Amino acid sequence: MSKRLIVVLTLLFVAGIACAAYAEVQNIKVSGDMLMSGVARSRFGLKYNAPDDKSQLKQSFLMSQIRLRVDADLTDNVGATVRLINERVWNGQYDGSSSGNSKIDLDLAYVTLKEFLYSPLSFVVGRQEIRFGNALIMGNAKAQTGATNIPSDLSERKAFDAIRATLNYDPLIIDLIYAKVKQETYGTDATTTDPIGLKNDISLAGVNATYALNKNANIAAYYYIKNDKYKGSATPPGGESDKVNTIGTLISGSPIENMTASFEAAYQFGKSNTSNENLKKHDAWALQGMLDYTFAKVKTTPTVGASYTYLSGNKNPTGDTRNQGWDPMFYDQKLNNIAYAILPFSNMSVFNLKGSFKPLDDVTISAVYGWYDTASKTTGGTTFYSPSFYDGTNALTYYYTGKRHLGDSIDLTATYDYTEDVQLGLTYGWFKPGDGIQENEKDANQLIGSLKVVF
Repeated sequence: MSKRLIVVLTLLFVAGIACAAYAEVQNIKVSGDMLMSGVARSRFGLKYNAPDDKSQLKQSFLMSQIRLRVDADLTDNVGATVRLINERVWNGQYDGSSSGNSKIDLDLAYVTLKEFLYSPLSFVVGRQEIRFGNALIMGNAKAQTGATNIPSDLSERKAFDAIRATLNYDPLIIDLIYAKVKQETYGTDATTTDPIGLKNDISLAGVNATYALNKNANIAAYYYIKNDKYKGSATPPGGESDKVNTIGTLISGSPIENMTASFEAAYQFGKSNTSNENLKKHDAWALQGMLDYTFAKVKTTPTVGASYTYLSGNKNPTGDTRNQGWDPMFYDQKLNNIAYAILPFSNMSVFNLKGSFKPLDDVTISAVYGWYDTASKTTGGTTFYSPSFYDGTNALTYYYTGKRHLGDSIDLTATYDYTEDVQLGLTYGWFKPGDGIQENEKDANQLIGSLKVVF
């Protein structure tokens, strides 16, 4: 894959020289957003007297997330985009380098080449956001916040370092991507006696094709391969790289006026590299159906919706011969806010109900309920970890009990559009753990108040 990447970049460079292109700025647009939030979290560890209770389970802080974006139109069909980001817990002028609060990082940085070589082809090269469909597979690179005291589930960072080629044969659109999600080294021994070598790379390649059947219906098909070269500890078993192949299809549309519906199915296969030598192959499934309806002629514009999500899991991780646990890939779905923070996006069967209405033109009230079960009855005592880091660095640890029900969750949100550019928000989240989680002594709660300005 690296050789193919070099070839693509070489072609881009040669074509640029042949056309004698240079960066002549024709138009510059400056934009951005500022999100100020007050966050109060309680009992995310789901039990009494947990270790490090104050930092892990009771968090109260003010934070800001600032993004500044510059878009430049250069010569015809050439554009450049740069966006900077700072995410920080408020600490006056005492921000230290150790917390990462003072860091201003590169959030987006890419070049767009439209009608490259011939009209249907466009290239986007650099750090960019990539999202397909409902983001069940692709939407968030899961990069760390940069600040070690901000929960990673609240981060605005989602971009990939990637090359994206788009072929627009309307009504057919084909996207081909290659992303270097992670590249680093570890260990000290690069000789052949080291069973793991030095690489700890994660790369992603794939294709997504979308076809518009008509103005109300679309069908998409995709294939991705994620190659993780991390080989475990420096002692045997070590192993080869983990390769997850994901194929799937998404059908979406509006079957009747004011209704949207979608159904997605995906399958994973490939070589599985885990500490358990029995799990040799990936063999996992995901299904998701969504239905939403808007009562457009009613004064308060109420909406209702329902969805079901199935992500396969292992019954006995130490005894199964196939890895049936769904690999989360790069999903970007918050079925419920607290569940997104503490439950892995795997071995899950979820029903969601949601609704909203507008009591005033500039006020929206919404609610989302979720019922969470395991997809498979996992052996009691099996460990799982929160997919997010409660402090930007560390995850929480939980255990399955062998029973099905993981819990119930509710999110209540009120937003007020003060102006076209300013929005105030208040969100309350609640998660009641079920008997499928060993740590089920306390309910988790969250309250977030926010002020967002877009310019």
